[in-house]
Amino acid sequence: MFIDELDIDEDLKAALKQMGYEKLYPPQEEAVPLALSYKNVVVAIPTASGKSLIAYLAALKHVREKKGKVLYIVPLRALASEKGEELHKFSSFGIKVAVATGDLDSDDRRLGDADIIVATSEKADSVLRHNGRWLSSVTLTIADEVHLIHDPSRGPTLEMALSKLRSINPEMQIIALSATISNADMLAQWLDAELVSSDWRPIPLREGVYYDGEIWFSDNTRIAIDGGKDPIWALIENTVKEGGQCLVFVNARRSTESLATRMTPKMKRITGKVLNDEDRIILEGEEESTSMGKKLASCVEGGIAFHHAGLSYEQRHAVEQGFREGHIRCIVATPTLAAGINLPARRVIVRDVTRFDSNQGITPISVMEVKQMCGRAGRPRFDPYGEAVLIARNEIERDHIVISYLLADSEMVYSKLGSEPVLRSHLLGLLATGTVSSYEGIMTFLRSTFLAQHSEMVGLEEVVDSVIDFFIKEGMVTEYNGALSTTFYGKRVSDMYIDPLSAVSLRSALQSWRENANDIALLHAICSTPDVMSLYLRKGERDELLSALDKIENSLLLPVPDDMSELDFFLADLKAAMMLCEWVSETSEEDILKQFSIGPGDLRNRVDSAEWILYAMSELAGIFRPEAKDSISRMRIRVKYGIGEQLLELVSLRGVGRSRARILYNAGFQTLDDLRRADINRLSSLRGIGPKLAVSIKSQLGLEEDVNRVPADTDNSGQSRLFDF
Repeated sequence: MFIDELDIDEDLKAALKQMGYEKLYPPQEEAVPLALSYKNVVVAIPTASGKSLIAYLAALKHVREKKGKVLYIVPLRALASEKGEELHKFSSFGIKVAVATGDLDSDDRRLGDADIIVATSEKADSVLRHNGRWLSSVTLTIADEVHLIHDPSRGPTLEMALSKLRSINPEMQIIALSATISNADMLAQWLDAELVSSDWRPIPLREGVYYDGEIWFSDNTRIAIDGGKDPIWALIENTVKEGGQCLVFVNARRSTESLATRMTPKMKRITGKVLNDEDRIILEGEEESTSMGKKLASCVEGGIAFHHAGLSYEQRHAVEQGFREGHIRCIVATPTLAAGINLPARRVIVRDVTRFDSNQGITPISVMEVKQMCGRAGRPRFDPYGEAVLIARNEIERDHIVISYLLADSEMVYSKLGSEPVLRSHLLGLLATGTVSSYEGIMTFLRSTFLAQHSEMVGLEEVVDSVIDFFIKEGMVTEYNGALSTTFYGKRVSDMYIDPLSAVSLRSALQSWRENANDIALLHAICSTPDVMSLYLRKGERDELLSALDKIENSLLLPVPDDMSELDFFLADLKAAMMLCEWVSETSEEDILKQFSIGPGDLRNRVDSAEWILYAMSELAGIFRPEAKDSISRMRIRVKYGIGEQLLELVSLRGVGRSRARILYNAGFQTLDDLRRADINRLSSLRGIGPKLAVSIKSQLGLEEDVNRVPADTDNSGQSRLFDF
């Protein structure tokens, strides 16, 4: 089917052809007519087979013909940004696109002006909890990567959001986009949808296993590549010298760094680049360079990079952008890179099919995960083919990989909604919004979820009973003649999108509040909640932490547990609090990363979580301990920026973070009034400030007359562009 044959406006057809679309792929031919006729559709096809265009065409038709809104749900923030950028290409048609991934305690009324809203599952569910008025105007919901409904952390939120949306608007169309899975028909039945399932790919994919100098492909062909003692490098070199790019997947963060670092000198001889100063700043760390950042910059300079969750968002984005532009020829990554981000390569190398699990030890990676990684092979319009190669060390492993992965079907996906910890948060949301108001209403709603599609929900009634008893006991819900309703406290807990257990812990800390509560007491209270990840206790740290606990126990807001089996969890929370204490004491990021053996992304994730829980604690203080609210709010700002009390005023300026605020303070500019009186040329001369930021500071302070006095030549403010080689 050609673009000209589609049931869409002529100007849209012209725009699509200008973007390079002439003819639909076979799976698109089947799915697009269904999508354009407003039918629910589940599309289960391989990566790069055109899922996005199916969704985009349906979205554009809804906006232009039905005058409705479109909610586009994705699993990751990075994917939300990517989809937002792609959809912005249609802005010339007067279509407004908004990306929503942030504040979870808001109905985001600004989204009411948008035609297409791209949101993470958490953001979509949060808006539902706030009864966002614009939700009633949504006529189409697109669920991208819907197979992640099986993921224990993300899946239940997506499942609940889709179930609520269908309850609010039964006439709403749903398009669910999925990888190839064994039970896509079950998802389609749940969503009352047509199923389009196919193994077709626009670029042929050959999957094989490398062993003893050869790639053994599943189609019984072989390619000889002399790997010697380093088969990974041999496969990379072969690809890059032929003009392709590589993705190498390994099972641990440390492995990504060590492998990329080891390959850098060899890669640099083939395709090395010279980094300019601005790109180096992004990769090393925008405000503070770290050893990991310096290692990353060195690798990128050699044409290779590593990618894992320990990097900051800016570092990961820079690596992804450099790969798309061809400056980086190979990325060594953990499997998380395969989860949705559009980064295809000529050859994908999967080194590891096992990973370490703290509860189970060495465990095999799922077939679905391996297929997701393999599916990144082959770039439409760039590569004539794609190759996915798994690595075997012996014949037994080779045969195992062929049978268990290359010739195997992906696992079936199932709901993870049925556990008590998951239901605790989501049932409170249902009650707080009035979606349900009784035990019977809860059970009726749960029968509309994917969980009910594949299970008899045996034992679920007891779990729901337990959760409701918990709500009533903790004062979040009241019951009268069988009717359930949330208290003001319960409603705020739901609105703030925190685990009800976190709220109980924060309330306990507030009830123990003392006016002179120190930093470690407050930070330990928030790190003791389920919403802030603790830090793993390394060998030998227990005694050190017990010694520290002995000195500060009397100042803490939460008691040491009597049950000794819980002590290690308490110490892990204390370790996380001590890390945050170093952060707000302005210890350098590099020193924190070394001391606690974490990456920049790990630190940033905990800082973001801690900031949000401090916000929640300040809101709960308004209910239970108003006199604590100011101290908690000040700590929230300190955690956000990683600063001491002295710098609170300075970081209110855009572009001024922990490092630049300290530079200004140490130079004698300790308040906003000091900056108002400052000579702009002196500000410009400060290391890390520069003319551009000096102008911005003066403009923010309303001193436009000072701006014209700054030289307009060199800018050393650290404002960066990406990869201008």
